[in-house]
Amino acid sequence: MKSIIRLILCLIATLSVGQSAIAESLYEKSYRERCREYVGLYSHQGDSVWLYGVFRQLARQAAGIPFEKNGLQDVIATIKSNHDCNDFTLNGVLRMLYLDSKGTVLPAAFRTQARERILDFKYWWDDARRDTTYRCYHTENHQALYHTAELLAGQLYKNEIFTDGMTGVRHMEHASGLIAPWLDNRLRFGFSEWLSTYYDVEALLLANLVDFAEDETIREKARGVLDLLMLDLALHNHHGYLAGASGRTYASSLLSGVHVTSPMVRLVFGEGVYDGRQNTGAVALATSGYRCPQVIADIATDYDRLAYVRQRTSLDVEDAPAYGIDFDNERHCHLFWGMQEFIHPLCVATSKRISEAYDTWPYRNYDEYIAIYEREKAEKGYAVDRDRFALSEGNITTLRCADYQLSTVNDFRKGHQGYQQHPWMASLGNGAVVYTNHPGGKNLRNSPNYWAGNEILPKAVQHRDVTVCIYRIPENHPTSMTHAYFPVSAMDSVVQRGNWTFGCRGNGYVAVYSASPSELVADFRGELCDLKAPGRENVWICQVGNAGKWNSFVNFVEQIAKSPVEVAAGSGKVRYHAPGTGLIETSWNEPLKVDGSEIATRTGYRYDTPYGSAPHGADSLTLEFKGNSVVLPLR
Repeated sequence: MKSIIRLILCLIATLSVGQSAIAESLYEKSYRERCREYVGLYSHQGDSVWLYGVFRQLARQAAGIPFEKNGLQDVIATIKSNHDCNDFTLNGVLRMLYLDSKGTVLPAAFRTQARERILDFKYWWDDARRDTTYRCYHTENHQALYHTAELLAGQLYKNEIFTDGMTGVRHMEHASGLIAPWLDNRLRFGFSEWLSTYYDVEALLLANLVDFAEDETIREKARGVLDLLMLDLALHNHHGYLAGASGRTYASSLLSGVHVTSPMVRLVFGEGVYDGRQNTGAVALATSGYRCPQVIADIATDYDRLAYVRQRTSLDVEDAPAYGIDFDNERHCHLFWGMQEFIHPLCVATSKRISEAYDTWPYRNYDEYIAIYEREKAEKGYAVDRDRFALSEGNITTLRCADYQLSTVNDFRKGHQGYQQHPWMASLGNGAVVYTNHPGGKNLRNSPNYWAGNEILPKAVQHRDVTVCIYRIPENHPTSMTHAYFPVSAMDSVVQRGNWTFGCRGNGYVAVYSASPSELVADFRGELCDLKAPGRENVWICQVGNAGKWNSFVNFVEQIAKSPVEVAAGSGKVRYHAPGTGLIETSWNEPLKVDGSEIATRTGYRYDTPYGSAPHGADSLTLEFKGNSVVLPLR
């Protein structure tokens, strides 16, 4: 009888766990398996030299595979070089040391050399030692990489005297005062480098803080920011590829069909591919105790839903006082530098003061800009921000389903000089991505270049399945054309009708219109993908669809090809009778309208998703999906 009662109680306890707990346990099992799989792969396939070589050795440490002697020496040499981005490498080394806390895995000689490099490292620009090579301290990712490294180094060698004369404890205090506001700003405003390739290194530093920071407040804030980074990847990936508009992107992630974050998405969400030889975030997460909330993991692969997401991230410098941020405060100016707003009229004087005090120079010619701004204010009453690097407020719209994704940052810095900003893109999956840009040079390592970034930023706006993108290139700019990336080899079928070019892959469809007659030709690499349109003023339109809505690619082509498009020369005013969506109207200076009603392109929401919404300024975001829920802090 007692055995029967015990059996019944056991069954009740099992049933009370519920489906959500069972799903979580299954997810945990598959996640651990993917972690083992990934470190095994990366330990052999990861880049073996220079900045990323340490992550190959870290993967070997996790996989229990012998280290490569030359690989460990290269890691030490990279840190010693003081080369830009060696803060990536140092964060990898610190992770190796913390994971081997008992000192039984890493060779003694390596531990000794690593200690020497850590004690000698320059962790911030207020260290009086002059840099011997250029080092980027100031971007959003680099700031936090330096602060994280300093915090973990101080913890590791609390009572040691570093080369700069500070003890490890003092370094901990110094780093905490810098990393805490960085984390607060990410919780409050999101990432300035939104949906970018730099999510890879930001995942590295956040995992390091979650796993190793001794301060519980910093540890939990880092966990909250990492959850938000995972949410961004969940909402804007298309079958494992981060196919969102982006603050910073590179040609390698656009043209290969594999984003830098793809291995991380595959690892955490089980979707996509592990391809990529230079990865930091995936290796860090595969060796981390961090676990992505189940709800976010489920959202990431919810492709059967037609999900419409609107999101506001970063902020405009002009709005800073409303949040208690002072243009003249040096520490507050770190936020602007992280946004790459070095020469904004409101903070250029503080930027100049920082550069002169600490010999760190994102710009050398501050005085020229100050003189221009003074002249403009005298003549017009205001000055125009001229920073081409700027990553100010972004209002992102993304529409996603299994067959396609369309994503746009709405009305972002139109007419300004650009850098690595990527205003819109469409994806049908497996490298079938489409977008436009005002091209730079053919060296794809520079920014902007022929396929990544924009010399002059357009006005792009999106409503549902339609994006309108308007370019106005100044007369004095040497490049008097715009073009679309339209990779024919990635499509199952391509059709051209008048000013429209159509592509199909699987059940997903994309249509691209150019007001200026375009020609589909091979680019300088010999790839048939270059939809070139001459002219300094042009209107591009993109509409996406699938077989579920249109029944067939033929019908998609026929319906859109016969839909009226009216473009007024000079004003860029466009009226597009988008079948199935409505009359889309906008111009360079006029708002977006659909069927006569104005559509706000600046969202009042930090996140507005089918899974939960939070107004901008809210304290938290609650997400619910598949019987699970999570509350994410936004402060």
